Amino acid sequence: MALEGNLKDFSLADMFRLLSSGQKTGTLYMTRPDAEGRVCFKKGRVFFASSNYNRESLGKRLVKAGVISEKQLRQALGLQKIQKKEKAGRRLGQILVDEGYLDGKVLENFIQEQINDTLFDLFRWEEGDLRFEAEDTCEQEDIGISVSVENIIMESARRLEMWNRIRERIPTLETRFMMAAAPGEKSIEIHLKPKEWMLLCFLHGGRSVQELTELTGYNDFETAKILYGMHSAGLIEKIGAPDEAAASG
Repeated sequence: MALEGNLKDFSLADMFRLLSSGQKTGTLYMTRPDAEGRVCFKKGRVFFASSNYNRESLGKRLVKAGVISEKQLRQALGLQKIQKKEKAGRRLGQILVDEGYLDGKVLENFIQEQINDTLFDLFRWEEGDLRFEAEDTCEQEDIGISVSVENIIMESARRLEMWNRIRERIPTLETRFMMAAAPGEKSIEIHLKPKEWMLLCFLHGGRSVQELTELTGYNDFETAKILYGMHSAGLIEKIGAPDEAAASG
């Protein structure tokens, strides 16, 4: 029998804690008219999550992020199919590490970040239906790495707090920015990272947050967080609205 609920009556954090305390294995489905998501559990821990924002398999996400090559993924998947009896049951992640395609800690950090990114998207839902199916085990997505529910809830709470601060300055994804004509004094102390440089380059002529997420491939939280920092430093300014830095100056 499926476990069902609604986000208006039962928070996602409460559902996660229930599945964790019961050490449940299966898939939690989330649906609303304009979006859907799923979270895969194994013995009360999360090992995969997808949403409208990120539907790709973990293997494809590794390739897209440049962590491994397409050839390495194909070889690892091939080895998983033909592995000998004494190695039977090795998950994709273990094969990638055993074959020297990437370091185990790098893989673990990547998977945790990917799961947290997707779940942050789901934790922002204010409405939607929940349904847990114990029969759906998502075996094809289990590469041998999982994340504890408490860590997920703590990370999501941290991001939600930051998101609320960001939204005071960037209320919607249609908010537009451009490079500042006269960068503020704080910008002298800024040392931009590669992702920040890329975002700044795309701002030539001005773009919205939504446009920047599509151009860079960053999620909306990461894009807005970078813009928030650059706007606070006076490197960029809003288009079509009084700029806070200029107003305070």
